[in-house]
Amino acid sequence: MTNWRVTSKDLYLLVKMLGGKLLIGVTNPFPHYQEDELEKEWEKMFKKLNKMRLVDFIGGELKFDDQFIGAVWVLARSNLVAEIVTDQNEQSIFYFSDDHVIECLKEKDMSYKMITHPKPDYTMNQIILPRMLMGIENQSIRLNESLYIIPNDYYMYCEHQTVFNLSQIAMNNHIESDHLLVKQFNRSIQRQIHTNRLMMFYRSNNVWNIEGVHILSSPSYNWTLRMVRKNGMEWLEAQQATGEKLVREIVGVLERGKENNLVQSMIL
Repeated sequence: MTNWRVTSKDLYLLVKMLGGKLLIGVTNPFPHYQEDELEKEWEKMFKKLNKMRLVDFIGGELKFDDQFIGAVWVLARSNLVAEIVTDQNEQSIFYFSDDHVIECLKEKDMSYKMITHPKPDYTMNQIILPRMLMGIENQSIRLNESLYIIPNDYYMYCEHQTVFNLSQIAMNNHIESDHLLVKQFNRSIQRQIHTNRLMMFYRSNNVWNIEGVHILSSPSYNWTLRMVRKNGMEWLEAQQATGEKLVREIVGVLERGKENNLVQSMIL
């Protein structure tokens, strides 16, 4: 398994060099740079890659390591990208091609480790699915109803381990604030163990689409929170989940992403 360490600046400049217009999953590091500043960044990057023996200057032309530039080419041309975040800590972005997958694993110093994985079916089943479920135990469910949550609110619940607007949740769902479903969701947030997220980005007819699911686990209940659109708004549809349902939700997001782009190999 080949891997390299690069920064977000390196990734953006390399993808731009290969004609890529957008790097899904990585924040633009040059939002306000002037042309002369960008030229300095190009120079710094090429010098660093040269020291890493990933690029050389031969006959006045750049000569890249074949495996490395092939990996960057996947980033620049991929029609399917998956991002997973585990416990609001470890972030990985997977860029898919037909015959292999490039993972960019974010590290503490804001650099990325680029890792080459096998075909999409292997990466989805053996890499992404296990990471999303790591440490999560099967739980029974008590209620089957859905609870609709505003996405930004959910991120704050997980960060602070508290639901700060129980009455607003009840109003949004047309139920009483002391409804058992609201109480159980609040209790799970307070006792959360794992908060994992899977986002799928896929390009269809030159338009990028997005789908995702969050997994919340606690000693009380496990929950899936699936991205949905309702009444013209984006929501997270929260439902209590058994282990089997957790797997179905994650695999469903992966499968639907693959159905809408050029990656053809099937999963499961």
